[in-house]
Amino acid sequence: MDLSELAKLPIIDCHTHFGGDDLGALEPMLEAEAEAGIDRVNILTVGFPGQVSADPVGIYAKARHPESIYLFAGLDQSFLGRDLDHRLTHSLARQAEIYAALGADGIKMLSGKPDARKESGIALDSVVYDDYFARLCEIDLPVLWHVNDPEEFWDPERAPEWAKAPGWLYDDTSPSSESLYLECERVLEKYPGLKIIFAHFYFLSDFLPRAAALLDRCPNVHFDLAPGIEMLHNFGKRPEQAREFFLKYQDRLIFGTDFSGSRLMLSRIWVVRNFLETDETFHVPTDDDLFWPDHRTTIRGIALPEAALKKIYAENFQRLVSAQPKALNVELAMAELDRLAMVSDALGTSPNMARRVAATLAA
Repeated sequence: MDLSELAKLPIIDCHTHFGGDDLGALEPMLEAEAEAGIDRVNILTVGFPGQVSADPVGIYAKARHPESIYLFAGLDQSFLGRDLDHRLTHSLARQAEIYAALGADGIKMLSGKPDARKESGIALDSVVYDDYFARLCEIDLPVLWHVNDPEEFWDPERAPEWAKAPGWLYDDTSPSSESLYLECERVLEKYPGLKIIFAHFYFLSDFLPRAAALLDRCPNVHFDLAPGIEMLHNFGKRPEQAREFFLKYQDRLIFGTDFSGSRLMLSRIWVVRNFLETDETFHVPTDDDLFWPDHRTTIRGIALPEAALKKIYAENFQRLVSAQPKALNVELAMAELDRLAMVSDALGTSPNMARRVAATLAA
């Protein structure tokens, strides 16, 4: 793994995470990204039903590095399934307005991941989301949406071992892969103005004709390239077809790695870049427990030309989101941190990251 041999181009990593309670992990994460040639990162924060969202750490990161960090905020779903004073909560549509106003560059949604969809019990095309999706269109705020998972996660014989420990082996009590696609695509039909980046290539890497049909039908849809290592294996099974797809849809693909401040593995960046930039056949990195062990051992690159790389690495994201990260409105951000701190207190969440971040930014 030699990062120094890779192209020297402007790169934005559209799919990174910085969470947990260690604010000190931010600087090492950015240093690692820079070592791998990444100029800017888009930090995605998430929210889970009945839990306070991770948005405080995203606000902290954007405040610390306003010129190099984009933020896609997670929806606060603390009110779902919990007895919470609703004077502390906002509707999803109101949350979109608030985060757009305080300087978030977009919204991250995890609602289409099968376990999250099962836990919430809310269909992706439910009327629950109608005002929210309509508001996103009105304020032109993009969404990075995780919908589905690799098809083998429904098959205990084919699912990799690393998927089983987190509970990503699904059965007939979980929504099926096809049902999730149908729910999501009804949303796209109803709200064609939604600006969407589907995480992990929308898990269609083994179904390129279907991926092409969706991109042809929905001009505001984009795919990110954050692995899911199965994605690169699937492309490698038919590299000529994959390369043809990447060249045809080079305006609709966006570089991402799913890099995390808690798991600083440069191999995660290298494997995606090496796939895009070379035609080598190379082994899967074995230091990443979301890549390995896996019975599929090698990947073949597709050696894209520089013009396509420039679009995928930065230009497509900048066109869809913005050329520069939006400025953080500190007053509005502090107000949101105060609200989330009260939600954390009500839920008994410890540590109270909203209060910790507010104190740090106020110092």
